[in-house]
Amino acid sequence: MPYIFITGVSTGIGFDAMKTLIQHGYHVIGTVRKEIDAASIRQQFAEKCTILVFDVTDVQTCLSEMQKAFTLIKKDGLHTLINNAGIAVPGPLECLTDEEFELQMNVNVLAVRRITNLLLPYLGTNRNYKPGIIINISSVSGLFNSPYNGAYCISKHALESMTDVYRRELSMFGIRVMAIEPGPIKTEIWSKSKGTLDRFKDTAYGELLSSADKMIESSEKSAFDVGVISSIIVDIITEKTSKTRHLVHRKPFLFKLLAYYLPDKMVDKLVAKTIAKKDNYRPV
Repeated sequence: MPYIFITGVSTGIGFDAMKTLIQHGYHVIGTVRKEIDAASIRQQFAEKCTILVFDVTDVQTCLSEMQKAFTLIKKDGLHTLINNAGIAVPGPLECLTDEEFELQMNVNVLAVRRITNLLLPYLGTNRNYKPGIIINISSVSGLFNSPYNGAYCISKHALESMTDVYRRELSMFGIRVMAIEPGPIKTEIWSKSKGTLDRFKDTAYGELLSSADKMIESSEKSAFDVGVISSIIVDIITEKTSKTRHLVHRKPFLFKLLAYYLPDKMVDKLVAKTIAKKDNYRPV
């Protein structure tokens, strides 16, 4: 039975991907942070999955728990690694503490590199194993920078770069590396996001943040079902697609126009008019 490793399977994209891949006959090795989540998943899927419990930023616990994965995959290697675990630390860059910014980078960048490097021998850098697949769950925020979501955007831009570098470095081993770049997806992230910027209301950015929850509600209404991502993952794994990037957005043409083709100053003004009250808008 082929093994697939997924980080962050307690909810959302990770959970749905695990469920879908189990239905397709794969054994999923998944990670969660809490034992209560691990127990729930084990109860649902029993021997069809192996759940490791650790925080991806806890290096020692990570290394200890990963030994269980190595035991499972040491014979036949790993079919696919899906780097899904991630967090968003919202707020103006000026207002975030060093610790908050470092946490954002640790989870979304450093931990991805750490897990990937630990599993690379089983994905084919050790030529005793067949070449595998790496799928990084990135974001449209890795392509377009939004104000007050800067730390997350920076982390996802780094993940986009990491995806390119790994793909080019690992091509000689036959290992495929690609990114999925979701826009809004129907997950718990929306309920968790509402009100998260309230702690900045007494800062210089307070008035400009007043429309944040409305923007979140608008994104929530246009969100894709999480199954869309699972379907793309299945297409990648079954080699129905060879694309290195998969953008998931309601208006991909308009998004690419904003992200790649319009002049920076034009985009800056469009963004500013969206988030700022008229009397606070100061065009540069």
